Amino acid sequence: IDAQHLKPGDLLPSETSLGASFGVSRPVIREALKSLAGKGIIEIVNGKGAMIRPIDSDPLRRFFQRAMQMEYGTMLELMEVRRGLEMQSVELAAQRRVPADIEGIRRAVQAMREHMGDLETYTRLDVEFHLRIAAASHNSMMVSLVESIRDALRNTVTAGLQSRGEALQVEVIQLTHEQLFETLAAGDVAAA
Repeated sequence: IDAQHLKPGDLLPSETSLGASFGVSRPVIREALKSLAGKGIIEIVNGKGAMIRPIDSDPLRRFFQRAMQMEYGTMLELMEVRRGLEMQSVELAAQRRVPADIEGIRRAVQAMREHMGDLETYTRLDVEFHLRIAAASHNSMMVSLVESIRDALRNTVTAGLQSRGEALQVEVIQLTHEQLFETLAAGDVAAA
């Protein structure tokens, strides 16, 4: 893959060709392909062969979700990671955002205001808001990291909102998001 500079969507050579290139049998190639598929690097498509998969946040998302399920204390650690990532994300977004980014973030924060009484929808929109900020950073790795962490925290964020679910608390959270939007729209890196 590296030597031939293959990109997502490209097909690998056939098992027979790969076997000949590496001087190994087809069963060895099949095992190697299964390993690459298990790591999410390729997808084996019946009738076509092995195709390079696009890079996405699924492996990270699975890691964070599993860590949250298996290890005591990971919630606090994940919140600390989230804070660092989102602070960097918003700083880059304030520097790099374009009008289309600002419009998408505006729509998300406006939809949040409209759904403050529906905590499940509000939480989904909150995740969208933060993902739009990450996208405005124009850093694809930042988007994947924020996406994977936000998904792991989604249920916790919902539970937190429900426990604080008084209208006043949600209003304070909403105002914070709206203020953040305003600083991004203004390109104010320090305030963001």
